[in-house]
Amino acid sequence: MGSQASRELSEPLMMSSYKFPNDRAKLRHTRDYDQSTTEEQRVDDAFDYLIVFFTKPDTGVGGLEARGDRKDAGESKSSPPDRISWNEVERIWFQTIPGEEDAKNRGVEWLRRAWRERFRTDVVSDAEGGDRIPMVAFQGLVREHVVEVLSGRAGLQLKIVGSSDGEKLYCLIRSPIRLLERKADQANYKLKFRKEVDPGREFWLKFSQHDYEKDQPEYVEIEEEQREYEKSAANEILEELYLAGKISENDMSVFDEFEPTKKHWSRRVHTLERVADKVPCTNRYPAYTDYSTDPQHRHLFDEYATARGKSLFLPKDRLFLTKRLIDEHFDFGVLVEQKIVCAITALHDANRGEDVNVKWLLHHWVFWWRAEPRVAGAPCVTYSSVDDDSPCPVHLRPWSQPLMEIRGYFGEKIALYFAWLGFYGFSLLVPAVAGIACAVYDLVFQVGDEAPGVHPEQIFLAVLVVSWTAYYKETWDIESQWCAIKWGTSDYSEVEADRPQFTGDPDKPLRLSPITNQMETHYPENKRSAAKLGSFCAVIGCVSVLVALVVFVFALEYALALAGFKIIANVGAVIVLAVLIPLASSAYVDVAKSLNDVENYRTQTDYENNLIRKKFMFEMFNTYAALFITAFFKGRFFECASGRDNCLQDTKVLLFAIFTIRFFFAVAAAFNLHGTTPPNPNDDATSAKKTINPLRSAAADDDDDDFVVDDRDDDLTSSLELGWSASARKNNDMHALDQTPRFEDELVLETYEGTFDDYAEIVLQMGLVSMFSLGLYLVPFFAASEVLLQLRIDAYKLCALTRRPDPVPAESVGNWAVLMDTMGLLAVFVNSGIIVFTTRSFDQYAFAQRILLWFVIEHVLMCAKIVTHISTVESEELNQVRKRQKVVVDRHKNVSDYGQVDDRDDYDGLTSTTTTTTGAVPLKRGNVDRDSLSAARVRAGTTNISAEAQHRKTWLEGKQREVEGEIKIARQNYRNASRTEIFRDDLGVSFSRKQPDLALGLATVTVLEAENVGTRHLPVEPKNCRLVVHVRDTAPQKDRRYEGPVGPSPQISKPARKPAVAPGTSASDKYAISRGSRLVFNQTFTLAPIKSAKAEIFFEIVDNVKRQRRATTALPLTDLVDQQSHSKTLLLAHSGASRSDEAAVLYVKARFQFSRIAPLKQRIFTLLDEQRKLKRDIMNIQLDKPLQHDWDFPDHGLGDAPPRRSSNLPAFNRPDDTSTVDESTKQEDDDDDDTATKTEND
Repeated sequence: MGSQASRELSEPLMMSSYKFPNDRAKLRHTRDYDQSTTEEQRVDDAFDYLIVFFTKPDTGVGGLEARGDRKDAGESKSSPPDRISWNEVERIWFQTIPGEEDAKNRGVEWLRRAWRERFRTDVVSDAEGGDRIPMVAFQGLVREHVVEVLSGRAGLQLKIVGSSDGEKLYCLIRSPIRLLERKADQANYKLKFRKEVDPGREFWLKFSQHDYEKDQPEYVEIEEEQREYEKSAANEILEELYLAGKISENDMSVFDEFEPTKKHWSRRVHTLERVADKVPCTNRYPAYTDYSTDPQHRHLFDEYATARGKSLFLPKDRLFLTKRLIDEHFDFGVLVEQKIVCAITALHDANRGEDVNVKWLLHHWVFWWRAEPRVAGAPCVTYSSVDDDSPCPVHLRPWSQPLMEIRGYFGEKIALYFAWLGFYGFSLLVPAVAGIACAVYDLVFQVGDEAPGVHPEQIFLAVLVVSWTAYYKETWDIESQWCAIKWGTSDYSEVEADRPQFTGDPDKPLRLSPITNQMETHYPENKRSAAKLGSFCAVIGCVSVLVALVVFVFALEYALALAGFKIIANVGAVIVLAVLIPLASSAYVDVAKSLNDVENYRTQTDYENNLIRKKFMFEMFNTYAALFITAFFKGRFFECASGRDNCLQDTKVLLFAIFTIRFFFAVAAAFNLHGTTPPNPNDDATSAKKTINPLRSAAADDDDDDFVVDDRDDDLTSSLELGWSASARKNNDMHALDQTPRFEDELVLETYEGTFDDYAEIVLQMGLVSMFSLGLYLVPFFAASEVLLQLRIDAYKLCALTRRPDPVPAESVGNWAVLMDTMGLLAVFVNSGIIVFTTRSFDQYAFAQRILLWFVIEHVLMCAKIVTHISTVESEELNQVRKRQKVVVDRHKNVSDYGQVDDRDDYDGLTSTTTTTTGAVPLKRGNVDRDSLSAARVRAGTTNISAEAQHRKTWLEGKQREVEGEIKIARQNYRNASRTEIFRDDLGVSFSRKQPDLALGLATVTVLEAENVGTRHLPVEPKNCRLVVHVRDTAPQKDRRYEGPVGPSPQISKPARKPAVAPGTSASDKYAISRGSRLVFNQTFTLAPIKSAKAEIFFEIVDNVKRQRRATTALPLTDLVDQQSHSKTLLLAHSGASRSDEAAVLYVKARFQFSRIAPLKQRIFTLLDEQRKLKRDIMNIQLDKPLQHDWDFPDHGLGDAPPRRSSNLPAFNRPDDTSTVDESTKQEDDDDDDTATKTEND
């Protein structure tokens, strides 16, 4: 490849962190725990969903009064919501249970049994003498069943707390990570690939100068990717990466069952090498694919740092999958609609402790000027600043949004709305600038827009606005496709469930489905058609009333003008017409919803599409009728303010008034929504709660303790008593539950009604811009300003004034795009009409000639629109990215297909599957059964092995069980340690969790004595000598990653003393002692806190009388990394010593304790390595292959138990173990803090 000095890149701009494969391989296996230096506190009491139950205590026996006392009790006077009959309950419950008829019938059958058991009454209708029970009794029955099903059958984790007023019960819900993974696999939920899977084109096109001189360069990264490993080499690489802490235990070896060829395992190895090397990635559009729990695919998916540990799921993924799990068992929309359950909502509190929460969104999104440039986002997802790759330019900041964070918090549907709104507002800058330019043109050249003659600025603006509508539509279609690619929602489709409000035909609510042959709720289409016809007539009636009202205002204005009140009439009419638009729109909303409800649509999509039609049929007349009449008919049938037939000035004033009112209502909406305040997701105040553990299920227990998996949840530990506990129900003691739950503030917020009204408001505004900009040149500027304001107001309402909506995937804006295109089409006719009939450009022509001119101008504008549509072609890069993503998914996730086309089309001899004469199927290259052994037989243990081999296998299995037990102990110790400390790799020292600035480095040094400090030439007096001990960091100040000094203040010893003179000591020795050749200190120093393991302990022997330093030495802390006590002999640097003098030395005992986590990690890695070796050799015995490792097999019989594990694995921190160290000291085991937070995982 050539030397590193001679290498250069094919691309002109090279990423500074890039290294060639050979260089990366040299650094790959260095130890790396892959921990962030700024770890956050784990949050263990954050839940995703909240169900609010009614909990008013029941009355009577079992909540039911005696049948004979019903009349006396005044049941006939009770309101229907207070009591409920079996018929109503059966209908509600049939709708509540999702799925096919069998599931619904099973649910109804359970309810029938529970009804009889709880209320001790027959299941008959009230008309036949059946009982109507209190609603609260049925609510209690449903509450108990919901908690039991969600915790037991669904496997969700629940916590029950009471409301502060004691009238409601809160059921908090979250899902174990393992359950989410299985649900994502089952639902084919798309997750994003790591960027390292496909780092980007710049990465793949690297080549050396030597390759560049060839006719056809050989790209080093492509060649590296195509290199295939032997299985032994692949296993060795994976093992080294695992031991270096670069990959998880899941990926530490080749999957024989799933990776039958070199191509399979080599591709995974190369991907993991890039992940371990942290190669620079420029690919802004990683591929998405259906998630799979298959172990050979886990390394492909990206991981995110969350407050609950590393996870494959963003918060919106977690909420979406949890809601799917809930919806599989109950349709809570029906229960809420029927007042059986008070509410169900996603929680803002679910993101408490996360980097992105409500406070973050308010700071960086709503109050955009506070955001740092690198996290401000961008107006479009195609801008690099949306990915934190580059700071957002100042001129784009008002339109920028953190779209990736919005999508991760709220989901794609809401993120797509804000992406559309921001894109639309940003696009408005073009017509806004053009409109301002036209206004300046008229002002500079003193040209009145109502002056006779053709106005070129009007023609220019009309052509530009019409072309802009076409360009905007095409570019948004492209931008929405980029959004779908970047967010993984391309080709998204989902089978919709029935709306909770959907009811069957009163005459025959159920029918046998012609498709599934199952009973289903049915509403006849002929009845819906009749209802739609009635709705159409009602809408036409509303439109007629509206138009009549507008005409009446114009007539009244005309009458007042004739009476001499012209100014009052003109101003009053404009104000009334401008205010009438929002008032009529607000009044019509309930009418449109009522008409749509009568049509009884099954799915939410059908419901919204028909509501859009009804709303826009009315809103187009409501918004544009007054303008249309003013521009084209007011001068002919009434009187313009100017007195001429052309009412351009009236149109201009009315447009200004309309936008003023729109601004007023937009601002008022932001400050008049119940005076609510934003919830505080970081509020750490907690109150006493009664925690109830949902019945532990297989799904919850399945959340295993893999050391390398950070995204698991601990099970709640107390037992569950279904529903309201028996004691609380008996004593009405709701105060036994929590008094002030933290999340209760969210329940006072409004329920988020969706994006329907927001879309409608802006699409109607687009009609004003596209159709009436010629009436007022500043309309596009006003529209852009309104969108800028609306963007932040909608964001504020979503973050601070409403409950968190359910995340919903979405690929596009749907029918709203069609309506935008419709506005562009209407703009052609309206703009040409304003030029011809409203302005005075063609006053000299007769009406018939004007019609012909209108026809010509309309065709010109239409041609401009068509040309713009045609010239705006789809981005070639978009098609390339889409195809590239498909190729990447096929290569990495679908590589199991033997017909897979690869980089080099390498099909070296895969044999065809043919049947031999013995009936056996010949094995393909690389097959796991290539030794003619059935994998099924191996798993069943039916292979023929000798008695000795069976004995060895039994011994290894026993040893494996012992190792697994020690792994469990080590992991528990690791969790306990992680509750109180965080290990920082850059400093090599742990820090306290409770006090993040407190380092836990502690050095204990016992200084015994120093020899040869005093010499014949420079004697010292021991009593004048003292020892100064302190910690110093030799690294430059700019390279230090901590604040303040590295260690404590220097410590000074007591004066040294002479050693005792033993009888028989020679005169020379006595003289040496007298001149200070031996200084005895025998003193212990404790140095804490120490902030870096790269520092050293510095010793100075000073003459306290002469103020002179006698000798110095240092002990690097890296010599004490095993955290054991060591005896050290340190060479002293002696000032003034001659060559003939003996070397001066200092004798010390030292121990440096800096972390409980680091040695525990190393121990777990060592144990896992031995476990892997044991599993491999057990499989080798089963396959009758030679063992790969040496084992000390016992010589005794088959029935003997295996001996204790050899001491090659250091036992550490076990309750019953001690470890011998250099000075026979024991490893200290600190007590754990039982109230500390949950485990901090690696």
